[in-house]
Order: sequence, then C-alpha cells, then structure tokens
Amino acid sequence: MLDTVIDLLNKVMPYAAMPMGLIFLVLVVLHAAKMLGFKPALKMVGAGLIIAYGLEEFGVHTGIIYGHYYFTSMMGPKLDVIPVALVCLWILLLYLAYTITNLILDGSPVQTNFSVKRIIWGAVIGALIVTTIDLNADPFAAENGWWVWQDGGAYYGVPYHNFVGWFFVAFVSYVAHGFQLKKEELPDLTKASKGVRILSIAPIAIYAVATVAFLFINFNGQLGLITVYALGIPLLLAVYKWIEWYKLEN
Repeated sequence: MLDTVIDLLNKVMPYAAMPMGLIFLVLVVLHAAKMLGFKPALKMVGAGLIIAYGLEEFGVHTGIIYGHYYFTSMMGPKLDVIPVALVCLWILLLYLAYTITNLILDGSPVQTNFSVKRIIWGAVIGALIVTTIDLNADPFAAENGWWVWQDGGAYYGVPYHNFVGWFFVAFVSYVAHGFQLKKEELPDLTKASKGVRILSIAPIAIYAVATVAFLFINFNGQLGLITVYALGIPLLLAVYKWIEWYKLEN
C-alpha cells in the first residue's frame, strides 16, 4: 500500500509540485496576514523568498552552502536551476517552525519579544526545527529522485554539509524576520476573535500531519525514531503551549 502511494506521488510530482507549492505559499501569506497584519506578512514572506531563492541559487552553482547537487524534472518548472515549488515549500517550512518557536519561547503563536537576544535564540531554535524536518525529508526526496547528490553522503546518501546549509539559511531568514517585524506594530492576538485564535493552530496542525507521515514513508520506518524525537518533542511542547495560550482571557 505504501509503495503504491509513493509510486503515485512520484508520477504526479512533475505536474503537481509547482501548483501545490504556490497554493501553500498563498495559504502562508493569508494565515500570516491574520496573525501579523497584511503588510508585515507580505514583508516577511517576501524577504523569505528572496533569501531562500538567492542562497539556493548560489548553493546549486557553487556547492558551498549545501554541497554538490542538482534538481531533477520531478520538482516541476524552475527559475534557472531552482524549482518554483522548492522555494514555496521552504517558506511553508519556515513558517511552521516559526510558529512552534514562538510558542516555545514566548508562549504565543506570534513573536512578542523582539530583544536582540530573543531574535538570535529564536533564529537558532527555529533553524534547528527546520533542519530536523530535513533529516526526514532529504533522504526520502533523494531516494525518489527529486534531487541528486552528486558526491553521495554518509546520511542515507545525503552529505552532512547539506544539514549545515539548511541551518544556516534558516538562521539567516529568522534573523531577518526578527529585525524586520521588530519595526512593525503587530496585533495582540489575545484580544483577537475566537476564530482567529483557533486559526492560529493551523501551522501546528500541518506540522503534526507531516510528523505522522514521516513515521511511515521513510525507508519502511528506519527513520521513525528520528521523527518521534526530533519532530515529536517540539510538536508536543508547542501543542501544550498553544493550549495554555488559548486559555488566556480575551
């Protein structure tokens, strides 16, 4: 059953990757607009797109950031050598980890503390969460030919260099977001409508679905232990923090 689902996924990937990526990008913008306000959300997503695409482009051409690799046609249409879907999905991952980081550090789905120390620590934790997602995603994608590591690697065919690159790019993105949002007047979600407050859990729900999926799709469960601890612990902590936050009086 699982092999059949993966075979079907690989068949539709070249056609579905970009549309799905764009849909997720729009959903991130709409959700962030509800949480942060429309202009701050656009600025944050715009900065994320520029950083993600620019560093990915530099990385593919030089091998400096992630190692030597290239994307196949499985990822759909590209801008130069970078699939449009990849950049969109990178923004989704950043946003999911951003929400979880805010709950862990600030006890809120949106960042409330913009001190330099908080911005740096938030960038570190957010980057670690993003990188742990790739501990599951990259072996699966490489195994199924979505992209190719030209020199192979010690971690299920993926070089350790790649994970350093993921941490670096995510860290840079979160530092940029922190100083960017520090200048904005963000809404107080504790005074938002019940619908908006409930909507704030959406990134955590998507992260939870991804966590459950990774338990099954990665090499017949060989990476399941990594999923349980690396993704499961931040998820449980974020859910607990969200429940405590939601109980606050409007």
